[in-house]
Amino acid sequence: MLYEDKIHEGLSVEVVVREGEYKGRYRTKIEELGKRIISIGVPIADGQFVPLREGTPIEIFFNDELTAYSFESHIIKRIAVPIPTFIIEYPTKIKKVQRRRFVRVQVFKQLKYLVIGKDGVSDEKTGLMNDISGGGVRFQSQENIETKTLMLLKLNLKDTELEIPAKVIRSEKEEDTNTYIISASFQDISERTRDKIIGYVFDIQREMRRKGLI
Repeated sequence: MLYEDKIHEGLSVEVVVREGEYKGRYRTKIEELGKRIISIGVPIADGQFVPLREGTPIEIFFNDELTAYSFESHIIKRIAVPIPTFIIEYPTKIKKVQRRRFVRVQVFKQLKYLVIGKDGVSDEKTGLMNDISGGGVRFQSQENIETKTLMLLKLNLKDTELEIPAKVIRSEKEEDTNTYIISASFQDISERTRDKIIGYVFDIQREMRRKGLI
């Protein structure tokens, strides 16, 4: 099966439930991998295990350094000990998905960046983040940064500080201000780092749902 080698024990995954009481997106990881079944940890949301029922259809998303993938499955069995896990059906097909599958949330907070150019690295500068996803970030800058420019982003997400290489994919001038909206995609990002960003995005989503904003 194509992309089967991308699945392994310890892989961080996103479980998507499309309908029902527990509709939503949850982070967990693959605990054990068999020939016909996969064991995943029961996801936790708001400090509680998500009690999905046997038979619940789910979609699993995961990624490597370059590409995102997904497959459809369903919960075969729930196991409580030694650790709470779901047994799901092994996929019959794994497909590539576009980076736009990464959930993007609006968030306004300061970030810092350094532009990497032919003459070296610039001084540290400050921008205002507009939104973020597992694939990239959009922020306001006082300067126009050309497309394809490389930069180092410094993000403070909750209690985590990250330094991430990025590349500018779009720069648009705001009509009524002297600022620019810079869209940048993350480059050479590790799965562990991307997982921290995605976890941060999901935390924001959960808080917005709790407040009835989405």
